[in-house]
Amino acid sequence: MSDEEVSVNEQEEAIDQSVEEELTDEQDLQAKLKEAIEVTVEDLGSLRTKLTITVPTDVIEEQMSKQYDDLRQDAQVPGFRKGHAPQKLLEKRFGSEVGDQVRANLVSNSYFAAVDKEAIDPLGDPLILVTATEEIADNRGRGSSREIEKLMPVEKALEFIKLPEEGSLTYTCEVEVKPTVELPSLEKIKVEKPTLTITDKEIDSEIKRIMMLRSSYKPVDGGTVQDDDILVGQTTVTVDNDVIKTEENAQLAARDQRYDGMPLDGFGKAAAGKKVGESVVCEFTIPEDDAKVELRGKRALFEILLSEIKRLEVPAIDDEYLSTIGFESEDEFRSFIKERMEQQMEHEAKRVMFAQIEKHLLDSVELELPTGISQQQTERIVSRQMMELYSRGVAESEISKHTDEMRTRAVEQAKDELKSFFVMEKIAEEKEISVSEEELNAAIADIAQQRNKRFDRVRDEIISTNHLNTLYVRLRDQKILEMLLADADVTEKDVNSKSKTEEE
Repeated sequence: MSDEEVSVNEQEEAIDQSVEEELTDEQDLQAKLKEAIEVTVEDLGSLRTKLTITVPTDVIEEQMSKQYDDLRQDAQVPGFRKGHAPQKLLEKRFGSEVGDQVRANLVSNSYFAAVDKEAIDPLGDPLILVTATEEIADNRGRGSSREIEKLMPVEKALEFIKLPEEGSLTYTCEVEVKPTVELPSLEKIKVEKPTLTITDKEIDSEIKRIMMLRSSYKPVDGGTVQDDDILVGQTTVTVDNDVIKTEENAQLAARDQRYDGMPLDGFGKAAAGKKVGESVVCEFTIPEDDAKVELRGKRALFEILLSEIKRLEVPAIDDEYLSTIGFESEDEFRSFIKERMEQQMEHEAKRVMFAQIEKHLLDSVELELPTGISQQQTERIVSRQMMELYSRGVAESEISKHTDEMRTRAVEQAKDELKSFFVMEKIAEEKEISVSEEELNAAIADIAQQRNKRFDRVRDEIISTNHLNTLYVRLRDQKILEMLLADADVTEKDVNSKSKTEEE
């Protein structure tokens, strides 16, 4: 083995040891916090719990002291050898940095200690209740500020949480919790396997999908808004004559959707026929789980002043395009598309059978679900469905359209999606089903091929949009369905395209 290889191995071992030490330190801190903290639990309704967590003074002082001891070993302080700088000098030079680090460690680790202490099984990350200053404007444009209580993700909330100069640290957070799932028998589930056919209409739809990958939005000169146009302009959201949000050059599609978590039902109808220079206005109700507690359930007014209208232009199939992709005629191209679609028929039949298995599981499980679907969980559902479209090579414009539709239909769909999420997670836990990194990379490679992009770029896109976990869950669920289908009681049934569409 060369000296270079030895050096690399030594570096990797040092990194591994450092990571193990950090994990051990966190485990020790959480164990200590579990014994020391005080936790008050308040049930906010099904699947939502409020925790008020108090970290005692002695734990805070101990962590501050530990941080300064660690800092003293490495700090370069003029006039003192390493490890000999006095505490007061370190506090003067590094107090803010040490305080930030201790605060972050205590908040995150005390939360994990609290859910462990109270035997709470959380769903996702908590939202911390903080007091923040908000700038507002009245209907005359006059500005003012006020303090409001607001739920924020941990990382953002840390900006508003301060370590006390003396005494304990207390904070409140809200967290969604998982329900208890009792699984039915998973053996010999009855399934019908459809025999599918490919029609000219389906070939036309597939060709349209392919061409949309080459489409782009172009400005509309002098025209009026049509369905799915992109509207550009200044947006304003008003509650009780107070402007709570405004945005320059915002872009919204001309359809019902959610804007910054707010449901703009009726927006598509209100936008139809509008011109540049005109306003689109619609009313809506602030969701009951909005981060701004005092706004929940209030009526609000949304307005966008149109400065530009953009419309999707889909290129036509011409001889030049056919030549670039290796076909002499449109008929030859259609024959190729049909053959490829026929190769996917078995996959489609399996997808239909998977849906039957999922329906069987949903019908067989009694599960308590929330009376209102939170924005966090709705976004998880939408993210899963977006990944399905993305992996099938659907154009970005179509994904955006379907995303808005999925958000507006979330109330109807979310309960089944939530139920499916919990049931599949329980099966994965009992059957010890997981997804390896190799399987994740293989799936990303398939997506890259579908979208005609490089593997590394697609992987970066998935990671940057926080969809890697979504892909993991999708692959895990597919493995579960494959396992159940292999043991299912399967019978064949002839269906045509129309009945297949109705079933889906």
